[in-house]
Amino acid sequence: MLNIFLLNNVNTQEIHDDLLKRLDVTFPAEIFFTQTDSNKTSARGWMVIGQKGFARVEFEPPNHFIMVADGSWLIFHDAQYDRTSYFPLDKGILGALLHPEKFNSENKLSISRLKNNTNLYYSVLSENFEGSELKVYFDKSSEELKGWEIFENGKLSIKVDISKINKLDNLISFNENIFKFPEFMRASSKGFLGPYKRVIKKLPTSNRN
Repeated sequence: MLNIFLLNNVNTQEIHDDLLKRLDVTFPAEIFFTQTDSNKTSARGWMVIGQKGFARVEFEPPNHFIMVADGSWLIFHDAQYDRTSYFPLDKGILGALLHPEKFNSENKLSISRLKNNTNLYYSVLSENFEGSELKVYFDKSSEELKGWEIFENGKLSIKVDISKINKLDNLISFNENIFKFPEFMRASSKGFLGPYKRVIKKLPTSNRN
């Protein structure tokens, strides 16, 4: 049985400041991970997270899905169907991880800190996103980021377990479009900048973006 203890000795602002410091030390970083969704379907992937709302996420084939955070928007693209969706970065609980400073200035947060024998957890709730919760967890000994979970209405929606994380001093070794999604990247292998080899076979669809 997993025992988790709530730490009540400090206030919410101090806990949030502590989380911000941990994220600031962690990013930018290159991350290899396994993601599990609410249907318990798992997929391995690669991501680069910068600071101030920049990120790129790609999955191992046969998954051809890309997510790009460009500082203002979350861009979701399915290369097989050439479908692209845009969401404001501060309009979902994930923004508390990718751009915590901006997210905090526009959303009323409630943050708690918990721990068990191996990990330190930060639980982030927002009055603007009732029913949503972000849990970020770090190794208690090494203080390294281990992953995060997103809950919707009390049920686990997404769980990300980090298998390897490389702290980056800068991003000069990456493609100039690492945090962008220009038109030429749509429905093409050119849209993928990660370590996986793939061939995109665009599937026909009658839906328009």
